[in-house]
Amino acid sequence: MDIILSLGPELFGLLTLPEQRQHSVAVILLNAGFIHRAGPYRMGTRLARLLGDAGYPVLRFDLPGIGDSIDLADRPETDVIRGVLDAVAKQTGCQRFVIGGLCAAADAGWKVAVADPRVEGLILLDGIARKGAWATWARLRRLVRKPPSAWLAAVRNLRGRPQGTQDEPRDITDAALRDWPAVGAERREMQLLVGRGVRVFALYTGGTSYFLHPRQFRATFGRSASAPEVSFVHWPESDHVFHLDTHRQRLVERIRAWLQASFPPPAT
Repeated sequence: MDIILSLGPELFGLLTLPEQRQHSVAVILLNAGFIHRAGPYRMGTRLARLLGDAGYPVLRFDLPGIGDSIDLADRPETDVIRGVLDAVAKQTGCQRFVIGGLCAAADAGWKVAVADPRVEGLILLDGIARKGAWATWARLRRLVRKPPSAWLAAVRNLRGRPQGTQDEPRDITDAALRDWPAVGAERREMQLLVGRGVRVFALYTGGTSYFLHPRQFRATFGRSASAPEVSFVHWPESDHVFHLDTHRQRLVERIRAWLQASFPPPAT
């Protein structure tokens, strides 16, 4: 059952309530970038209802500046989301939360998890990752697999490109558009999260320009990437928004399985 939940002035969300609630954990699904709370191809709606059927309360709402929350663009995002946790706790009685989503939603979930100890689980779909040596290696492997004509075209392109100046804008990359912590801070923050017992589901697709090799995950987060609390998945065959229905179905089932394994119903 979906109900409209008031989350404060000028903000509301859709709360999926299970017919028979079996869990003390609520799931908060954040919208991805400029896509509203239904998610790409209504993936957020599908996931919410699947998790609701599994016994979890699930909230979907639009982050400040998007969709129904367009008037909240000037409010700090983390403060807004922490207020949302308060509203869901009041409505459901849950004091433990799993939070996250795709792309910008993963970034926002990460920040809230670091700031709020009530967050005990993170869903990171194409979240933070540093490029480094493994991304360079992956690019080189792709290059050597191309025909010589492609190498020559790349060389000609580089030779024909005018010399840049300091006044010219830099290329805009995926990472430049993201809200990631300062370089190196992600290792300390991941260590803090796993030390707190936060469960992390981190999945990367082949649809980003920055995550090109699975070893980038450990290179980004260090030893904490191998902690038992962390589940890492790499699906290079999937695009960023899970265009194929088979990929979307596979994703929501995988998240459901992870959630049930990480946050099983309390023993009776």
